[in-house]
Amino acid sequence: MERSFFERSPLEVGKELIGSVLTVDDVTMRIVEVEAYLGPDDQAAHSYSGRPTKRTAPMFGEAGHLYVYFTYGMHHCLNFVCGEVGQGYAVLLRGAEIISGHEIIAYRRFHRSYHELTNTQLKNLVNGPAKLCQAFGLTTAESGEDLYQERFRLVAGQSGQIIETTRIGIPNAGEATHYPWRFYEEGSPGVSKK
Repeated sequence: MERSFFERSPLEVGKELIGSVLTVDDVTMRIVEVEAYLGPDDQAAHSYSGRPTKRTAPMFGEAGHLYVYFTYGMHHCLNFVCGEVGQGYAVLLRGAEIISGHEIIAYRRFHRSYHELTNTQLKNLVNGPAKLCQAFGLTTAESGEDLYQERFRLVAGQSGQIIETTRIGIPNAGEATHYPWRFYEEGSPGVSKK
């Protein structure tokens, strides 16, 4: 996928990311759930103020870069920067299906072998934004990195029916609380919440 793919609205990018395949080092996953954030026009976006901070500066940068943030004092979440420089647009990756790197992911998530995981652990490996980011081994240290470098690879893929619904975990974002800007593949086990 060319950088121009990301130089558009996160609403377009988000829908088209469903079914795409992302590789980070030795882990490959198929993206099945995302949320779009539209900067100053979106009370739920970290960039709502329209002014970059040390934390949010990558969101205002060039499309196709990573914005990784730390939340609740324990979780990292991965976003792809979208739109034009200065807009503060991004797409949050919320859920995926593992293609390769099962053992690496099992160790990162639960510090045990993939074959030692319980059914509950298997079900909850990458069905949520913090889980997915941990599985890829990404932290705020990678925030601002260019997706177009050797350790990353994003390939377009096919998706089933895409469901559009409200985003999760933003109850105090005014009108933005109700925007239908979460997209997921119907029936995928990698979706965080149906």
